[in-house]
Amino acid sequence: MKRNEENGVIYYTFENLDAVGFVRHGFSTRIGGVSQGPFAAMNLGLGTADDMDNIKENYRLFCDAVGFNLENIVISNQTHTTNIRNVDDLPENNDFFVKRPFQDVDGLVTDKAGIVLTTYYADCVPLLLCDPVKRVVANCHAGWRGTANGMASKAVQKMVSDYDCNPRDIIAGIGPSISCKNFEVGAEVVQEFKNLLPFSVDFVYNSHTAKDKFHIDLWGINRQSLIEAGLRENNIEVAGMCTFDDEATFYSHRRSGAQRGSLAAFIELVEME
Repeated sequence: MKRNEENGVIYYTFENLDAVGFVRHGFSTRIGGVSQGPFAAMNLGLGTADDMDNIKENYRLFCDAVGFNLENIVISNQTHTTNIRNVDDLPENNDFFVKRPFQDVDGLVTDKAGIVLTTYYADCVPLLLCDPVKRVVANCHAGWRGTANGMASKAVQKMVSDYDCNPRDIIAGIGPSISCKNFEVGAEVVQEFKNLLPFSVDFVYNSHTAKDKFHIDLWGINRQSLIEAGLRENNIEVAGMCTFDDEATFYSHRRSGAQRGSLAAFIELVEME
């Protein structure tokens, strides 16, 4: 990923998506906002206990830095599903600070320019996808449940079925999230992965500290899911940045619990001149 800075706001972009030319995107960090305490500083989480005026100012600062129109942001109420919604138009009287237009949805996809698809994170895996041939983009939130239930492959299938995309044309980015060494789980989570995604056994490792604990490589599983869905390996960029390890840059639920801010991933098709 590429580190970007504008007016003190730090954000990251995928090099493969930067190269497309008509996609604007970014993954936020905690740097450059106005929030205080455990929410410092660029908290974009609407469901947090942070002061709403600070959150609104953070959005203004972030959008100004990256080039998004604040009024064009579309979000959903994420519930760790694999539900994906097509966004064909901006919601009427769109004000995401007041109401999230889509409920029980963890993935958004569009072929319309000017719609800023947005998802939220504090360890879960961001998935950004783009078909530069059909001019389609998707933004999907994959927690461990979403990963196990195949969010990555379902996003590709949605792009194929609804927009006639060819998987071999699709470019994908797997964003900053919790790394394998820090994602320790019990046997019941491992069993769920094995039941839902048999290949995931190749991405499960024994813990060095506890017999009944394991580590799961969410980056590797999502990457393999995309490959099995038909993407070319060299079309997939993995950030390789751990939200748990880098406290100065990212929020982490596993590290800090509920008293923390939220990161966000954004992607938008830009109208060609």
